[in-house]
Amino acid sequence: MKHLSAITISSGDELLSSKTLDSNNAFISQQLDMIGIPVIKKIIIGDIAQDIKDSLDWAFAQTDVVTLTGGLGPTHDDITKSVLCDYFDVGLKLYPDILEALKERFARRGFKFSESNASQAEYPQNAVLLENPLGTAQGMYIKNKGKHLFVMAGVPREMEIVTTEQIIPILSKLTSASISKVDIHSIGIPESTLYELSKPILDEYSDLKIAYLPKQGMVTIRVSFPSKSMDEDQKVKDEIFGRIRDLKPKNIYGRDDEVLPILIGKLLKRNQATVVTAESCTGGLVASLITDISGSSEYFQTGYVTYANETKISMLGVQEQTLVDHGAVSEETVSEMLSGSLSKSGADYAVAISGVAGPTGGTEEKPVGTVYIGVSDTRHQNIKRFQFGNNRILNKEMSAFSALNLLRLLIQEGNQ
Repeated sequence: MKHLSAITISSGDELLSSKTLDSNNAFISQQLDMIGIPVIKKIIIGDIAQDIKDSLDWAFAQTDVVTLTGGLGPTHDDITKSVLCDYFDVGLKLYPDILEALKERFARRGFKFSESNASQAEYPQNAVLLENPLGTAQGMYIKNKGKHLFVMAGVPREMEIVTTEQIIPILSKLTSASISKVDIHSIGIPESTLYELSKPILDEYSDLKIAYLPKQGMVTIRVSFPSKSMDEDQKVKDEIFGRIRDLKPKNIYGRDDEVLPILIGKLLKRNQATVVTAESCTGGLVASLITDISGSSEYFQTGYVTYANETKISMLGVQEQTLVDHGAVSEETVSEMLSGSLSKSGADYAVAISGVAGPTGGTEEKPVGTVYIGVSDTRHQNIKRFQFGNNRILNKEMSAFSALNLLRLLIQEGNQ
């Protein structure tokens, strides 16, 4: 075994435009980093055969592991397989079992199976196929002259499952590096503040690699270090997480896969409780985040999307005079949304949101990004005013996650 490094290549003309974001390279890099394989270069190229060949030549000269995504579909611009055949001087091999599975898949969905679709059952002769359960393009593993090439579809969800379930197990057996890591999640605290608070603690430990990963008003601290033993690693991770969390327990909420929607589900199930949502500017996003988690029917009661004032009145019982006196974006309106949703649903907890998502609709008193978020149980309410930015999508996302965090705090405080 030896220390490995990697280069990732994403191909596709759409990636060179401003309309499609390349998320594949980032995901692959994160997964490889977790098993101690650093990515030393990321390459984005178009659907040009010579560019793919040149990129492979350059990458193989620099490192032992190369990933290539894109170009595995059935259309004329999906050229990756033919390029690989030419590059390695091999032919295509037809897999009859895959061909039959494709025909059955199309028949079940009522689609016509064309000759171009049959190409999805053909792969370079020197490739070991990597199962892709989410699509028709299988992944490939090609080992050549001591180098390792992994090829996947460019569709992110297909790439992700092939990476995690096929590629990572293969590479884990090839590398001598063993890395342990813990992700520490926070919300509502600036990256710079989190850095200043956590640095004195993290500086006490040797051989730590620290990354601060901001996203949508949240920051994850990724702490990785050389693995010693399962027990020793766990002790270090528990200690670091506990000390960091105690710095800001209202903002630092979980670790690893314990993201807010999952944590909310655990807390509600532990309390045998249910939740209802009443949303205006977020348009059902909070309900969507909660129900993204399998098994959420155990604790998610129902969700109201009351975008218009008329529906706030008819569905939740908000008083018309409240809207006249205070407006839809107000503490008073959110308070009545909480009361109405709890009363109508019979849930144990409620979340309500009303705000100005933007980019229009703001006033001097309530500029764009003003959002009132409330949570409630059957005894009391907690409503806060947040001031986000001017980006509509970010405002909705930050509102939804902030609401989940307020709900987390309410449930946890009730358990104390």
